[in-house]
Amino acid sequence: MIATMGRKRDIQQIEAIAQEFKMTQEERRDFGDFLEMEKINGQGGTKNDRVDFTYEELRQKAREFLSLS
Repeated sequence: MIATMGRKRDIQQIEAIAQEFKMTQEERRDFGDFLEMEKINGQGGTKNDRVDFTYEELRQKAREFLSLS
């Protein structure tokens, strides 16, 4: 259950970033895919050993993602 709570918090943070950067629903879904690919490609975050992203890292990744869109 703790892992589920952590996962839910991660999703809430991604949702907050999507709102902050005024992403459409499609951009939000694509942003989630982008984050997963970043992890797969060794560009994950520093939050924990699952390479999740900190809030500031998510903000930076949102800037990168939107500049690529």
